[in-house]
This record gives sequence, C-alpha cells and structure tokens, in this order.
Amino acid sequence: MKKMLLLFVLTACDQPGNSWPDPVPGGPFVVATAEDSARTNGPFMCIHPMGQHPEMIHDNIDRQPTLKIEEWLSAPTTLADFGRILKPGQTMEMVAFGGGMTAGVMNGGITRESQQTNYTNLLAHQMGIKNFEMPLFDKEHYNGTGYYVYRNTETGHPQWDRVVNNTISAVPGDPPTMPEYMGKISNYAFPGGAADWLDRGYACENCELIKLGLSRFKRYVPPYPSEAFIKIKADVPYNFAIIDEFFDRWMSGIRMTPQIGIFNQAFNGSILLTGRITDHAINKVLKEGQKGIIFTIPHYQDLPYMNWYSRHELVQRGWGLYISFDRNGKADQIVDASRPFFMIPSAKVHHLFENFSRGGEFRVNFQDFEVIDEDEEFMSDPQKHYNGKIREYAAEKDLAVVDLFDLYQRIHQGSYRTDDGILVDGSAYGNFFSSDGIYPTPFGQAIIANEVIKAINKHYGAKIPLINLAEFVRTTGFEK
Repeated sequence: MKKMLLLFVLTACDQPGNSWPDPVPGGPFVVATAEDSARTNGPFMCIHPMGQHPEMIHDNIDRQPTLKIEEWLSAPTTLADFGRILKPGQTMEMVAFGGGMTAGVMNGGITRESQQTNYTNLLAHQMGIKNFEMPLFDKEHYNGTGYYVYRNTETGHPQWDRVVNNTISAVPGDPPTMPEYMGKISNYAFPGGAADWLDRGYACENCELIKLGLSRFKRYVPPYPSEAFIKIKADVPYNFAIIDEFFDRWMSGIRMTPQIGIFNQAFNGSILLTGRITDHAINKVLKEGQKGIIFTIPHYQDLPYMNWYSRHELVQRGWGLYISFDRNGKADQIVDASRPFFMIPSAKVHHLFENFSRGGEFRVNFQDFEVIDEDEEFMSDPQKHYNGKIREYAAEKDLAVVDLFDLYQRIHQGSYRTDDGILVDGSAYGNFFSSDGIYPTPFGQAIIANEVIKAINKHYGAKIPLINLAEFVRTTGFEK
C-alpha cells in the first residue's frame, strides 16, 4: 500500500487547540538547570543564534588563537590604483558600517583573530592602505566575547562547547556595556547593527545586544539624533564607505519575528511605503557624494543555520508528520510536505530531531517564531522584495554592488570554486561558514574580500589585486 504523508500546519494561536497534538518526543525533554544556564548567561550569548539555549551548550573550554594572520598581513603590498574613486590629490580613507559580517562575528562571537581576518581588514591590506583601523580587542583578551565550537555528535545535528578563556568582561549595568575603544576607528560595525543604529543611538527597546555593541563606540553615539556621522566624519574624513546595512536586519526578522508579513518593518521597511530605499542613515553616510560598496541580501535558506534541521530529513525518515504551529488563534491553512517550510533552530527542534526514530510519527505544536510557512517564506525572500531596490539605490548613489545573494546560492549548491581552483564547501562543517551557521570563516571572509575587490574594480575602473586564496590558506594555516 502506498504510504501517505501529510504535513499539517496551523498558523498560530497562543494556546494550541484541543484537536492538535502536543509535542511527543522520543524521550524525556531535559529542563536546563542553573548550572546549565551558567554556561550561556551573559551579555554576549545572543551573538550566537543558539547561545541562549543552555541545553545546546555542553561545556566551557579554553582555546588559543591558531592562525598566523599577522604574518599574512605583514606581507608587503603596494598602493592600488583606485580608478575614479578618488579625486586628484586625495588619499584613500575607508570606513565600514554594518552588522555581524562586517564586525567580524565568527563562531558566534568576536575575537581579535576574527577582527583581523574580517573582509574589511583583508581588503585594506590588498588596497595597500595603512590607515584602516579595526577596533581590535587587546592581546590579553584575544578571545574577545568568547565563541563556540562544534562538538562531535553521532547524528550530525550540532551542539557546541563555549570558549571562555582570555575574554573581555562587560561593565555591569542596565544594560551592560563594553569598555569604550579609544583608538582610531575605521570599522563601526557590531552584531545586530547597521549605520541606522549609530544614528538612533540607544533609543531602542529589547535590543540589549545592539546597545552593547554601541557602547564600544560611545563617543560617536549622539545625545540627539543625526549627530553621529558628523562626529565620525570630523575624526575620519572618509571618501569610501563599505555599507552592510541589511543582512542582520533580515536575520533578526527571521529569528525574532513571530509573524512575517507585509507590514513587518524588519523586512520591508522603507520600500513598503515609498517603493525605494530611503534609509536616512545610509544617506548621511554618503552625504558628500562618497563612493562605496553595498551588498545584496542572501537568502536564509542558503545558510547552514537553516539546514541543521531539514524538513526533507523528516520526510525521508517518517511515515506521518503532524506539525502544527500557533498563529492568530486558529488553524487557517494546511500544506503538504512538498511545499516550502522551514523550522527555526531551537533546543526544542533539536530534541525532537534527535529523538524522532525512523519510520515513526513526528508530532509537535511549535510556537509561531519557530516556523516559517509558505506565505512567510515568500514575504521573507530578499530577492523578491529588496535586492532589486538595493541595486537601484546603488545606481543612484554610484556604489559598487556585491551580490551576496548569488554568491551564497552558488556556494549552497556546491558549484562555487575560487579563482585559484579551491572548491568552496557551504555545508555546516565546510570551509566557508563558521560554527554559528551564519557568518563566514577566515577563508570565507577572504572570499568575500575578493568579491568586493572584483566589484570595485569593475564599477570604478580600479586595479586592486585579488587575494591569492591558496597562499592565504597556506600562510595563515587555516584548516576546516
């Protein structure tokens, strides 16, 4: 008899209805103890997408830096030809604004090593400019915020150990803060951030991680809106800006928004009302006609983070899937397993996957934020709703564009090789993504740096040499 497979999806209610099943795991669900919570509690835990789940963090461990990045950075370079970026007599002064990718988030944290291997720092090296300054953690606190490494698991579903030695301490308060970085700053990015947050300052609710990041750039956070970029421009008279404005905003919408819809500001923002990007912070960054680079937004389905727990795996393993989730107090649609459907990683999802035996039934009622259904998948596709507008804005402002959507898609499909022939592996344990499943490894950062160089060279007629990635891997000792 042909097997029948039904995937029931309810779109949300605060309390599941009586006709829909509660979770039926294959074993007892372990409730986190105070000792478990101590492994993750702290102001930096939310940098890692799973850091707030004590059940997923096994132990605290010590690690030392392993890469010889300073050896690679010390190799001599000549000043590049910047094409039409500079006016006669100008020298290159570059700054960067953005979120985790540009700040150097790697393995769910920021370290001195991840800052040094950030694509903006690698780019400055290739340009031959010596005045680009990352706000590095000091050598004593080389592990910065701490970070997470994969544990070996039999199932392949990830768990982590947390690296805790030689980290910084946040200053207690409400919210906690980091010590202000007092040296020259060329990179103003921070986890969850964007140029917009510098302009708005601390005026945000339920965004402790953003406030924590802003505290490191305290002298630029204005007491009144619109003053941040005036101060930055006075201290660092930049003529080229790297703008990574939208990716963290998009991921926040995916991870934090109970219901993704057309009125969701995290996804549609200014284009919903105006049909174009009007983000005032970017306009202020480029107020004096500065040149720069901007990025399209990759699709979350191309990230390992969204492939740790796959609906396709459930379809292959089980003969009956009964999955509901709460939305608006009623069951308002049913879809089958062949339609787009994603589960946001959580301790609950992990537990169910680990205990779902082959050939059995998978029954669960998720909360709304743990599910992206077909309609939400459509609304949260950046290629449909935002990337075209980013390109229009870039044309209007004379910016080069790095197509991260296309790059991440090709990497996810396994069809991307570097210019010097290295196959790029975009899987969870591959060489491009770090253990947070969202942000790149040092090798991945070098790939992005090369994509930036290609975009600048093409758009502005510049001649910046590409990173020899094979030599980068060999010199730094990168292994994945």
